[in-house]
Amino acid sequence: MSAIDLMLLGSLIDHPMNAYELKKQMEIARVSNWVKISSPAVYKNLVQLAGRGYLDTKVVKEGEMPEKTIYSVNGKGQKHFQALMETYSQKPGFVYIDFTAFISNLHHLEKPVAEQMLHDLQGKLYVKLKYMELVLEQEGGKSNEAKAIITLYVRMYELFYRWACDFHLDQ
Repeated sequence: MSAIDLMLLGSLIDHPMNAYELKKQMEIARVSNWVKISSPAVYKNLVQLAGRGYLDTKVVKEGEMPEKTIYSVNGKGQKHFQALMETYSQKPGFVYIDFTAFISNLHHLEKPVAEQMLHDLQGKLYVKLKYMELVLEQEGGKSNEAKAIITLYVRMYELFYRWACDFHLDQ
């Protein structure tokens, strides 16, 4: 089960394109704000999806430009996309919050150092919250799904920030 595969297939269902165009589309949509995806992962997963028979490929050459491979979702890919959608609807997965490892180890530090680091975390969570609010504000023309996802992240960062502000070290 791969969220990256799901994002790639969904994008290619809308419009066949080459890996660079797909990577740029992901960057413009700021997909990395809500799905753990990198440029190398786009290229690697496209090759894997094509290798498993989910994507058709067509090599094109325009003028003096280098050849590029255009990827499109075929029937088998449509079925795989549908299966991934069904899987995620039934098993949304776990949410792992990286800073919980930090919280669980605060007691190993001198109290003033731990308090300063906790304060730093609060500040960083506030910055993330404000950034996601800005992203949401700028997403006026985006799809309802994109707005819903960004709203989810705004609410999560609100929760994380409030929680961090309420958290106090034991005396």
